[in-house]
Amino acid sequence: MTLICRPFITLRNGKRLFAHEVGKTAFCFEVDEVRKAKQPEGVGEQGTLDLTDDSAPSKPH
Repeated sequence: MTLICRPFITLRNGKRLFAHEVGKTAFCFEVDEVRKAKQPEGVGEQGTLDLTDDSAPSKPH
């Protein structure tokens, strides 16, 4: 078991409850396994950027 402490918790209605609002410094709870957070979609993926546009003529700046 690992003890995790966070300065806030997210309630079921989506609002965040901060520990200082209830007289605490952090909310602590035990977890069986510590996992890394998921990365948002598209983060870390490499793609290619096509800078050539054959349909439009090139214009000077």
